[in-house]
Amino acid sequence: MRRTHRHLLIGFALFLLACLWSSANPAGAAQSPQIVDGSKVVFLYVISIPGDVGLEIRDIGQFTQGKHEILPSLEREMNGMKAGEEKRVELSAEQGFGTYDDTKKKQVARTVLPEGTKEGDILQDREGKPAVVMELSDSAAVLDYNHPLAGKLLFVQIKVLQVENPSGNPS
Repeated sequence: MRRTHRHLLIGFALFLLACLWSSANPAGAAQSPQIVDGSKVVFLYVISIPGDVGLEIRDIGQFTQGKHEILPSLEREMNGMKAGEEKRVELSAEQGFGTYDDTKKKQVARTVLPEGTKEGDILQDREGKPAVVMELSDSAAVLDYNHPLAGKLLFVQIKVLQVENPSGNPS
């Protein structure tokens, strides 16, 4: 009985060592595919704007690397990352949603707006382009067609959740 007990203790100790080693050196980490052209990627992102306390955009996104489905600057930053990796990226206005362009403001008659429209509302014009209602008067409104994040410095925290390489092996 003592011998069996000792074997159990040795087996348990070996099991614990194996667990500790595998948590420090995950088996899949070395084989986890890197993001390359054609990889299907699922990632968590948090966008914050310096100085805008409380303004944070959190979401899960997915894209195919090389198809330009996300900002080119983020696509470049994520190239080579693996599932589980995180990165904080600072994007200038040019790298993000472009510089703010005053010529993208348009004055329209108030009568063309839906009833009950308020400043700050986001509307779509006849072509489906979104615009923010910047100013309202009794007879007119100023619509801003700039992206709401245009002209702003952005901090983007990225965490890669899954990478499926072009040959179809997910991580």
